Amino acid sequence: VLNEKAKAYPQVKVVVLRTKYPQGEEKQLIRAVLKRVVPKGRLPLDVGVVVDNVQTVLAIYEAVLFNKPLYERIITVTGEAIKEPKNLRIRIGTPLHHIIKECGGITSDEVEIIFGGPMMGTAVDNLEVPILAGTSGVLVLPKRKIDLQTESPCIRCGRCVEVCPMRLLPTEINKAVENKQWDFLDELNISECIECGACAYICPSKIPLVKRIKEGKEVLIKRKVKRNR
Repeated sequence: VLNEKAKAYPQVKVVVLRTKYPQGEEKQLIRAVLKRVVPKGRLPLDVGVVVDNVQTVLAIYEAVLFNKPLYERIITVTGEAIKEPKNLRIRIGTPLHHIIKECGGITSDEVEIIFGGPMMGTAVDNLEVPILAGTSGVLVLPKRKIDLQTESPCIRCGRCVEVCPMRLLPTEINKAVENKQWDFLDELNISECIECGACAYICPSKIPLVKRIKEGKEVLIKRKVKRNR
């Protein structure tokens, strides 16, 4: 159907990809659609590509044609603990509690609220947190659905390496962060991690690999800023 509608626009081509997480990440999309590989430390523009989502394209269109600033966006509010899941057009800066109220409130005494999706989202613990320009959705889950198993030592099973779409070594990055081997992180290409969460999801030892990778990235950024002063 989409390709039929696109025939009216010769410059537009619709490419249907099979469902495969994290296919939506820009480097994965570029590889799947155009067969181009973005080199380490480079941007999509370096291979002649700009990746935008639908809402960004719409915002550009409205800004150019109607001089409309970006002050609102459409978000999805869903999850087992929300009474009335909805897609809402929300003003950026709207506190979370207004959105929860608009959706009928929550159905559980103890919930986990996540900005984004279940794999890459960020947990929030304050209903005064505002919707930001980059907020795509709000996920409200009962805490009983959250896997809170205790972290145990790495068993060197290699599952995190097998599922990593960027072909990294999450277990080695984790070890480097724990041992504060900051210089080693660059050798492990930590900056290439897209934080998709696949490694943490598959880990039988429940090691918070993405959390550790984020910590490592933050340390490296601070070190680079300090060196450049």
